Amino acid sequence: MAARLIQRCSRLLASSPSFQASSSSIPSECVRAGHLVQPPHPQPSPQHLPVLCRYTHSLPALQQKVNGQSEKDFLAMIQSMSAAEELLQISPQHSRNGNRAAAIINQIAKVTEANREEVVNDKRFGELLSAVNRQIQMIWHARLISLLRSLYVLRIDGKNHYLRSMETEVRWRLRKFSIELLGRLARVLVPHAQTEEQKSLVLDLARSVELRWTEVKDTKTLVNVIHSLSQVSRTLLERMEDKVLEYAEVFSPEESRTITMALAAQNCRSLPILRALSFHLVQQNKELCPSVIVDLVYAYAKLNFSQHQVLQKMASELLPKVSELRSKEMSSCMRSFSSLRFFHLPLCEAIAQACVERSSSLTPAQLSSLILSFAHLNFLPSQQEEFFSMVVQRLSSELDSLSPRVLVDLVWSLCVLQLVTPAFLQMVLDPQIYCKFMGTLLLNLAVTVDNPYCALTVCVLVGDVSNKSTNLSLKLAQINAAAQLECPEYRGPLLPLSLVSTAAPPTAVSSLSPLQTELRKALRDVLQDKDTCNFSVKTIYGHQIDAEFILDSENNPLALSDFADRHVLYSSGTKALPDGVRRFAVKSWEFSNFCLRTKELTGSHALCRRHLRAAGFLVLEVPYYEWQELKSEWQKVAFLKDQIKKVVAEAMSV
Repeated sequence: MAARLIQRCSRLLASSPSFQASSSSIPSECVRAGHLVQPPHPQPSPQHLPVLCRYTHSLPALQQKVNGQSEKDFLAMIQSMSAAEELLQISPQHSRNGNRAAAIINQIAKVTEANREEVVNDKRFGELLSAVNRQIQMIWHARLISLLRSLYVLRIDGKNHYLRSMETEVRWRLRKFSIELLGRLARVLVPHAQTEEQKSLVLDLARSVELRWTEVKDTKTLVNVIHSLSQVSRTLLERMEDKVLEYAEVFSPEESRTITMALAAQNCRSLPILRALSFHLVQQNKELCPSVIVDLVYAYAKLNFSQHQVLQKMASELLPKVSELRSKEMSSCMRSFSSLRFFHLPLCEAIAQACVERSSSLTPAQLSSLILSFAHLNFLPSQQEEFFSMVVQRLSSELDSLSPRVLVDLVWSLCVLQLVTPAFLQMVLDPQIYCKFMGTLLLNLAVTVDNPYCALTVCVLVGDVSNKSTNLSLKLAQINAAAQLECPEYRGPLLPLSLVSTAAPPTAVSSLSPLQTELRKALRDVLQDKDTCNFSVKTIYGHQIDAEFILDSENNPLALSDFADRHVLYSSGTKALPDGVRRFAVKSWEFSNFCLRTKELTGSHALCRRHLRAAGFLVLEVPYYEWQELKSEWQKVAFLKDQIKKVVAEAMSV
């Protein structure tokens, strides 16, 4: 009996409305129930199949087909409209459907670039928002995220009732969103989070992704999460490290750029991620566009990550496209390469030539930055006369427009490249001119000092967070040394010793490198007497030397305390050096003192060597690549003795 009843009910539910209405034997309650659930156009089916099963399987597919086709036509219609007014005219026809109202708002945001305020204040736009708000729970997930983005693009006030309602709905749906939609939401929400409620929503989003980070299965979602949420949650960034290593092989250059820039913004120097991305960038045959190269080099420089192969590839691919670079990109790229100590001669020559050809398009700050980059790499263009004449012509009349730090960097760079002239030296060493920009340095410290040199001393003694004042005073002392030692036509003025005394802070024993520690021990074995050698000596030239000692004509060490030393601020001795007595300066060159993968010193250390030699020192150089080959103590002592003989022989041959 039960089986027959079920069979008759199933046939009743699948029968046509006309049949149901004409059958007087069917109760009215059954007819009404059939009307509620029947399909609009039931399809005939074989009688031998179970009718209820046939109805259950056919109805969802039929509804999906009809609704999908209608929605597709609607989207095609609104996407063909390119004006907000056209979209607002059709909006009343669809204002009762929340999903379609949301689609219209999304299209309005795409086509509206100007007069956004006028569109937002339109009454018809308000009706669309009202329709969406009434049916907010019926809006599809993806469309809701797109709608939120559209409202941000249209610059809706963060306190707007409708916007807050949609943000609340998004908060309630976080657990229902797929991980892909959470990634899209992060890309939309994070850049526009201004109010406290929006920032709280970002934190909730980050927590949701933290709990579900293992669900990430595609590179797009991974990139969206790292790009948007890495600055919100450091924990999430650490958890995503395994995912990045898993997908590093299939990342496009643009995706690698996005992840690397996110690491740089977070200042997260994740070596596994950086090495994996760099390895696959080298292995891939995909060509890197200039904008990707500029951003990657910037991120590597900020994270202090030097991988020679990937830098070589980027420089080689950038070389034929130098003409396509904008002035700002060219300046930024060269500055990043110099920070990494990566020297690529053809690229430097190409950029120097581009500077000469496009000098009018370079701002004084950009040109100064390029010269500073060349100075860091100790690179002088092959056409130096043409390059220097361009620099003088371009900057002579605009030096007053440069900030104090940029001006000091520019003159210091010209000193390194041996292109400085008395006019440039006077711009930073003349007290009358220097007073003009001392106020800028003191403004942040709220200090008032009459004497400009004393003012800089105060800046150095008080100090700032980044030690920029100390670096400035060091460069000023080195510019002053260049004026004394390398520019005989310069007639003054020079910096007073009170300022030079603050130029080089003393080096603590605990901060000595292994090379410096071993060098000290070996020097004590060579010289034996403690009074014959001074360590960590600050000179008046803005340079610090590892050790200083004096040898007579027979290479016997003499006590330093007996002789006057004009290279330091305070000397305990009064005697002048006899004939045949030589003063030695010991300089250890670390790995970081050389350009990457070369044996060429960077600009600042090459300047130090030149100044020490011009001051009368015999410079005993100890490079790291020679010292690390010495295994035993007697080998190190023998090496120093041989270096002393070699330096003396070179001095006598001149």
